[in-house]
Amino acid sequence: MAENYADYFKGRDFVHQIGFYSPDGEQFVREHNRLFGSGPYFTTVNKFSKVIYRGRELEEPFSLRAYYGAWGSHSVEVVQQLTPGDSMYTDYNDMDKPGINHLHIFVENLEEAKEACEALDIPIVVIGYNDLSGAISKCEAMGIDPATLGLDESKIGFMVVDMTEQLGMMVQLIDDGAKFIHDMVINAGRDWDGKTDLIRSMG
Repeated sequence: MAENYADYFKGRDFVHQIGFYSPDGEQFVREHNRLFGSGPYFTTVNKFSKVIYRGRELEEPFSLRAYYGAWGSHSVEVVQQLTPGDSMYTDYNDMDKPGINHLHIFVENLEEAKEACEALDIPIVVIGYNDLSGAISKCEAMGIDPATLGLDESKIGFMVVDMTEQLGMMVQLIDDGAKFIHDMVINAGRDWDGKTDLIRSMG
């Protein structure tokens, strides 16, 4: 008997992060900071060992530049797509203009989340598998022991699902083992003067 996932998304601690797309991530970050005082922002290039887009594995490696910043009790992710071609961003955004792309939710297990979305008939847009070497480099840059994170290229690193038909939004699901990045960003925003070192490298 298939597991009943009707209540899978109920009672969760929504929403930790708001994801934006921008054709110019740095310009977006500076404007968001000017208007809202958000930040500081940590930037990195995210690469993936494998990306499955709407059921089809992409032939070319996929990468993007991401900026993560504090915005009150939430964090902000701003993404500038580096690899041409169809993606969760081309699906939802005008690629010449900045805009909201997704809400971000932590889950305990991405394989279970995948099963739940399939059972609930929620289309899966992207399944991404982390590039292990890149993830280790980021950990080293941030002074984090990679062994504590259970990094594994064979496991799903993130997933994006399409709830636009029901609710008009995309949702990104992330393993809750990655909460340390969210916490680091939020903590950096506390007692920050709003200007110094607005954009910082995350490795």
